[in-house]
Amino acid sequence: MQDEDGYITLNLKPQKPVLTSADPASPSWWRVTALVLLVLSIGMGVGLVSLGIISVTQQHYLLAEKENLSATLQQLAKKFCQDLILDLEQKTKSRSEHRCSPCAANWRFWGDSCYGFFRHNLTWEESQRYCSQRNATLVKTASQSVLEYIKDRTISIRWIGLSRQNSNKVWMWEDGSVFLPNMFDLSSDRRENMNCAYFHNGKIYPASCEDRHFLMCEKKAGVMKVDQLL
Repeated sequence: MQDEDGYITLNLKPQKPVLTSADPASPSWWRVTALVLLVLSIGMGVGLVSLGIISVTQQHYLLAEKENLSATLQQLAKKFCQDLILDLEQKTKSRSEHRCSPCAANWRFWGDSCYGFFRHNLTWEESQRYCSQRNATLVKTASQSVLEYIKDRTISIRWIGLSRQNSNKVWMWEDGSVFLPNMFDLSSDRRENMNCAYFHNGKIYPASCEDRHFLMCEKKAGVMKVDQLL
């Protein structure tokens, strides 16, 4: 259209914008792809964690089974070794040792402990110190089986790890446990200055800690020498 001055006027109508795939108002394919990848990554992560938990659980189970098997083998080997030692003692009628024993020379293997019988005339405190220097304690005869074992192997008076502070206190073992008086007969335990105990002929007796007697030491046995059983 031409106006009075000869210019042509263009009537331009506004047009609506055309939506393209790059427009943020449109669905974004890359966002969808990223979401899918994120979900897959989370799924893989959960799967790996689950596999890791299962693997750790299996490792713990196998380790526990190995420890149980090792403990069972040690118990069987211990009994077999102690039976061998008892057979030797019965045949020789004297103290015997076997190479399967985890105890040092001159120490006897019984139960879970090694026992040492020493012919030194010492006071109770000297005896306690003597055992301590050998990583041991004076014997604790707190069970009938230990009592019988020791009774069959010594006829001498020997200090044990039982004492008290005075006549008004309770008798206690070296490890701090309280002595059960109903287990053994402690004769004359109310006498003054009789605060240490010795073992003789299957019984426990109070005595002055300054008296001098032989002694018995006890320490935990080491690992069994399974390969030395035969």
